[in-house]
Amino acid sequence: MPKRDLYGVLGLPAGAAPAEIKRAYRRIAFTVHPDVGAHPDPERFREIHEAYEILSDPDRRRSYDVEISIHRRPLSAEPLPATRPIVVRDDCLTIRPSIDELLDRIQQNFFGYRSKSGGPLRRLAVEAILDAEEARFGCQVPFRVPCYVGCRRCGGTGAWWGLCPDCYGRGFVEGSPAVVLRIPPGASDGDRFEVDLGDVGINNLLLEVRVVVA
Repeated sequence: MPKRDLYGVLGLPAGAAPAEIKRAYRRIAFTVHPDVGAHPDPERFREIHEAYEILSDPDRRRSYDVEISIHRRPLSAEPLPATRPIVVRDDCLTIRPSIDELLDRIQQNFFGYRSKSGGPLRRLAVEAILDAEEARFGCQVPFRVPCYVGCRRCGGTGAWWGLCPDCYGRGFVEGSPAVVLRIPPGASDGDRFEVDLGDVGINNLLLEVRVVVA
C-alpha cells in the first residue's frame, strides 16, 4: 500500500507527462540539495529523489498508478460493473444432478408440473471467481440459467395461425435471462451466497455460490 502520494511530493497531478516530472524534480532538487541548494533539506531531497526514481521509470510508474488507484478508491464506492455472465450450462465443468436432470427440474416450473415444482428445494453449487479488486470493493456477478420465457410470436398462447412454429404450441421458448448476484465489499475466499431463481420462474432450484478469490 502506498505510504504517500509521489505526485504530490513533486507538486504534480497524477497525469503529468514525463517531461513535467523531470522539470519538477530538477526545480525542487536545486532548491533543497544538501550541498548546493538555496535551502538545503536532506530529508526533502531524499523524498523527491525516491519519488522521481519511481515516476521516471515507466514500469515502476505503471505499477504505482495501479496500486494508488486501488488504495484511493473509497470503500463506499458502488460495486464494480458486472463481470462476464456465468452460463451454468456451458461454464460449469461438473453438474450434479446431471444437466439432463437439471433441465428436467427446470421444465417442471413451466410445463404443467406445478406440484413437482413446489417440492423439495434443490441446490446447484457453482463458483464465482473474483480478482482481488472485485473482492475488495464488491461486484455484480450475472448468472445465466437455462429456463423458458413466454413465446413472443404467439404471446404465450401456443397458437399462431394454427400451431405456433416457434414454441410448437407450448407457449414457451428456451431462454437464459441473467440473474445477478451482488457481492458486497470485503468478500473472502470461501464465502457463500444464495441466489433465488424465483424472478425467472424457477421455484424449485437455488444457486449456492462459493466465492473463489484468484
